[in-house]
Amino acid sequence: MAEIQVLPEKCIGCRKCLPACPYGAISMQGRIAVISEACVFCGACVPACRYEAIELRLPQAIQPNSQARGIWVFAEFFAGQFKQVTFELLGEARRLAASSGEPVCAIVLGERAAQVYQQLWAYGADAVLVVPLAELDQRDELLYPLALAQLAQAYQPSIFLIGGTAFGRSIAPRIASRLETGLTADCTRLEIDTQSGLLHQTRPAFGGNLMATILCRNRRPQMATVRPHVMQPLVPDFSRRGSLTLAEVHLPGNHLIQQLALSLTTSETLSLESAEVVIGVGRGIGSPRALPLFQNMAQALNAGLAASRAVVDLGWLPYAHQVGQTGITISPKVYLAFGISGAVQHLAGLAEGTYIIAVNKDPHAPIFQVADERVVADCIPVAEALLSELKRKPKVERIA
Repeated sequence: MAEIQVLPEKCIGCRKCLPACPYGAISMQGRIAVISEACVFCGACVPACRYEAIELRLPQAIQPNSQARGIWVFAEFFAGQFKQVTFELLGEARRLAASSGEPVCAIVLGERAAQVYQQLWAYGADAVLVVPLAELDQRDELLYPLALAQLAQAYQPSIFLIGGTAFGRSIAPRIASRLETGLTADCTRLEIDTQSGLLHQTRPAFGGNLMATILCRNRRPQMATVRPHVMQPLVPDFSRRGSLTLAEVHLPGNHLIQQLALSLTTSETLSLESAEVVIGVGRGIGSPRALPLFQNMAQALNAGLAASRAVVDLGWLPYAHQVGQTGITISPKVYLAFGISGAVQHLAGLAEGTYIIAVNKDPHAPIFQVADERVVADCIPVAEALLSELKRKPKVERIA
């Protein structure tokens, strides 16, 4: 682990280190500088001290000639099946492997998941690493990072990709912390530099106003999470075969988390991420009293109901409905946006190729710049007319 300390025999209380710390982690106790737990070991204070009174010790970096090799994908298993994002990451890993020449390995935890591992070969895995423990059938946010970190330490992958689901976002930083490596969250693009072999991890930054490319030069594995529907899965080849390895991990006997029951949340039952038609509502619908109108429309269209962050922040709909940079990513064929202004943070949650129909009474709403069909009008009368028309026709089963 990284360590930092102030050497009392060298510190003269000049206070030069205080403004150098961007996190405000340094204070004075008498004439001696003291570093608090807010320190992130960035090292900015070290060169600021002319008397060499601050000593920073970082973990020994893995050298470029490391034995780390292989592109790992965590195969998230839930409710009897692998999450779709697993297949998407395998497709992306297959593309990365074409540049690096490294094998693609899917990591499977749990006895139930181990029974259906063969489909991971079909979606691009060269190898499958399985820990068939019944203890891991319960998705424990403490046990999973422990098990996955042990596997990574034993097999030393070069790259480790995890789906940016609620569960993936919870365990990924815990794994990275145990491995003392970096983690880039919500990547939208991954590329391997053929000269350095480094993984270029690109993600939105500063509220989506620019794209940042992040490198993990000195630690392995290079870890990243990717949101569902950002990458494309391969067309499965169920005749494809790869290798299978059964692995062991050491888990503590006293589990801190015990699952008493399993109940699907709204986000699981809505199927927003797989819906072909999604109705999105923004603050422009006026009030939560208008929600039944759009819920009835969603039912008539066999569609999912999404919301902008403003609607969720106001408490009109729960977070499970939120689409955008701070919500989920969806890839419907048709997206009907009612009263949504179209901030870049919301549009970041829509996959490319989505046909957008926007209804907004503001003719200058940003969403009109990307919409395929534009209706400048109060969204409530438009929605009422559309619902009335839908009630006269059979329920929509599928978009051709």
